[in-house]
Amino acid sequence: MPTTTWGLAVVSFDALLERSLTLCCTDNTPNTVTLAVSGHGGEAPAVKAYDTYVKESVVPLAQTCDRMDGLENSGTLLLDAWEGVRSIIVLSSRAKAPSEPLAEALTPFLGKTQEAVKKLRDLRLKRDWDRHQKTLVEMVAALSWILFKPPQQLPAPFVKEALGSAEFWSNRIRKDFKGKDETQIAFCDNVKKALTDLAKYIEEYHKAGLSFNPRGVSIAEAAIVLSDEVGKDAPSLPDGKSPVVKRHPTLKGGASGGNVGGLMSELVGRKNQDGSSAATGLRKVTKDQQTWRKEYKKDGQTAALPAAPSLDAAKKKETKKKAPLRGLPIFEYQDRGFKWVIENHTKETAMKELSKDGIITVEINDPKQQVYLYNCEDLTVKIKGKFKSLAIDNCAKVAVVFDTLISSAEVVNCKKIQLQVNGICPVFTVDKTHGFLVWLSKESLAVSSFATAQSSEMNVSFPDGDDQKELPIPEQFVHRLQDGVVKSEVSDLYH
Repeated sequence: MPTTTWGLAVVSFDALLERSLTLCCTDNTPNTVTLAVSGHGGEAPAVKAYDTYVKESVVPLAQTCDRMDGLENSGTLLLDAWEGVRSIIVLSSRAKAPSEPLAEALTPFLGKTQEAVKKLRDLRLKRDWDRHQKTLVEMVAALSWILFKPPQQLPAPFVKEALGSAEFWSNRIRKDFKGKDETQIAFCDNVKKALTDLAKYIEEYHKAGLSFNPRGVSIAEAAIVLSDEVGKDAPSLPDGKSPVVKRHPTLKGGASGGNVGGLMSELVGRKNQDGSSAATGLRKVTKDQQTWRKEYKKDGQTAALPAAPSLDAAKKKETKKKAPLRGLPIFEYQDRGFKWVIENHTKETAMKELSKDGIITVEINDPKQQVYLYNCEDLTVKIKGKFKSLAIDNCAKVAVVFDTLISSAEVVNCKKIQLQVNGICPVFTVDKTHGFLVWLSKESLAVSSFATAQSSEMNVSFPDGDDQKELPIPEQFVHRLQDGVVKSEVSDLYH
């Protein structure tokens, strides 16, 4: 069967009969049709599995939240966030992988999830429910998995990291309510189940990143039909235009009703009238007329082949690393919780927005205030004054210099963190952190203690006379069973 052309569309007649495309006429352009994807044949296995996962793992968590008066409408917001991710999974099952960066291609469709996450984060709950809200905020951060793919980050391990951050807070809830309130324990269990099952789902259907349909159309075209199915306006392309293709004049009016059935009827009718093929009269497209081939000619000239990239350019492309995905840099004081929040900052953003030297300075004027750092990298923070507590979560290459802490300094899910205590800090809590160094003052030397878990490369530096001495914090232990009790000792490596 020869290849034929109708305007801008190049298809074979047999292939056209089998294509599941919907051709919708626009109101103001009778000779154009909008190209979209048909939703016939049911949803993809990845979508069906996601629906099952939400029903079995997320809905029970939402119902538990609804039973807890202090969490207001957190359950509804959770379902909205997961529903927004579902729409993207449906979209990817019908569309081919985009040529532009994944985050850029999916940004127009993240609105529902982003709105739900923002509302969840901005809930003004009573202080007794602060840990619950932090647990949920850390949990919904896992939904960013749809934007990750190798070599940047595998989505399933990212979700497991989010589970660790959420459990940092939920384990405190579990400790406070163990044996007292089963609903609170169910909340912690459901959070863990929702993220654990999400990681399993991703491992099966999106192990190397969000899966796309290699036979699908573009994301923008697939979104048009998806929006029609839910009764909403079609999202526009980044330039505000809708994807359209011109209809050949010989087929005008044939696709009545805006569907492919009308077009097929006209083609079959043409064949029945004179006994010839419906493709009769359509010229053959040769190789030099097919724009995607190297033989393509334009205005009688052979298109020049692109020059091979230089060796230096190839090396630069290989060595260039993509910047990690970060949210909007935040440095603000929140009245609720008396908390200073520093999020998504680097030295570059700090130099651009806050200070010339890239150092963020926090002025404490109330001992009740707390300081919270999240998702920061290559950053130095100075905290002046006496304050309640310090929490550093999911940060890398961050140095914090502070005066006196009343409660504790907590470091979780971090890499290469350095703390300098000019006054006193009673407790340091280090969890799932690789690379931790703290400089103690003389005042803090006698009162500071360390609680560590699943961490490595930890060291403490302290004054020893006129010198500064540094020792490792043990991470290897010897356990023995004596008289029915497990007794632990620090390994001889540290003696």
